[in-house]
Amino acid sequence: MRISWVDNLRWIWIILIVLWHCFFPDNSLLIKFLFTFHVWLFFFLSGYLFNSEKHSDFLLFVKNKFFRLIIPFFIFNIIMFSFYKIKELLWWNVFFVDFDSFFKWIFYASYLPNHSEFILTNIPTWFLVSLFVVSIYYFLLNKFVKNRLFRVIILFLISFLVFIESKYVVFRLPFSMEISLMAMLFYGLGHSYRKEISNFVDKINYFYLILIPFLIFFNIYFVNSTNFSTNFYWNNFLLFLLNWFFWIFLIIIISKIIKQNTFLDFLWKNSILILGLEWVKFLVLSIVIYLSFWYLKFEKSYGIWFIQLISTILFLLPVIFTINKLLLFSSKKIKKD
Repeated sequence: MRISWVDNLRWIWIILIVLWHCFFPDNSLLIKFLFTFHVWLFFFLSGYLFNSEKHSDFLLFVKNKFFRLIIPFFIFNIIMFSFYKIKELLWWNVFFVDFDSFFKWIFYASYLPNHSEFILTNIPTWFLVSLFVVSIYYFLLNKFVKNRLFRVIILFLISFLVFIESKYVVFRLPFSMEISLMAMLFYGLGHSYRKEISNFVDKINYFYLILIPFLIFFNIYFVNSTNFSTNFYWNNFLLFLLNWFFWIFLIIIISKIIKQNTFLDFLWKNSILILGLEWVKFLVLSIVIYLSFWYLKFEKSYGIWFIQLISTILFLLPVIFTINKLLLFSSKKIKKD
């Protein structure tokens, strides 16, 4: 049975991912907003959807997550690497990528101090690996710590230790292993308080919209720069958590109020494809600028941001539709054989 607010939260998340990687004006307040919650949002939702009764076999659980998250991660990155290698061959010396840089990205994402050397990175896909690691961490914690209160205390202690570690350690572990320990807090809270969250959502009505201006005011007042993918969480752990809590609270209200429709359903059902292919926005923007006879520029402005966001979604719609058709055809053919 589909849960409408969960589906809405999924497409809101994927739009925020694409939005964040578009060109923004420098020092934009919107960038700070997105950094404070857009990644945590899906870890929280993934934890909410985690069913400990359904997923009791550890090896089966790891196998399922591997095929759903790690295989797409490699496929998306190989596609992007291949595209830039072809571009390199067609336009000699315009863009250069090598296998050494590719494998550094695969294992370390953008966590190396001198990561600017491998600029081919399919940045959003680091999330797939991190979610895989978080899922394994939390599966084991939930298996061995049955008491909810103890489990939540452990989650907060681990997240605080990661917060301290982030202030002193520059080097990142492969596959975002220590960053995933922080993400496990939000994953775990989503799972541990699933019933309370569901009861709260059931009570939400249009009167809750009155709270949104107050929540936004709080976040404007306390908002600060944070970057989960590089293990940076401000200088105040409590404000970091409080800010996250209010944003989740706000997005859940919006997700419950919004009515579902076919287009939005298409977005969340194909969120993984959008996540892995949203890098084409740079190609799309180049085409748009070319067609405008270079009247548009690559400047960071809200106009370019809006054009890039809309054109990327429109460009990906037929691509994703075609991929789905091919996958459906392949699955039918395999069943017949």
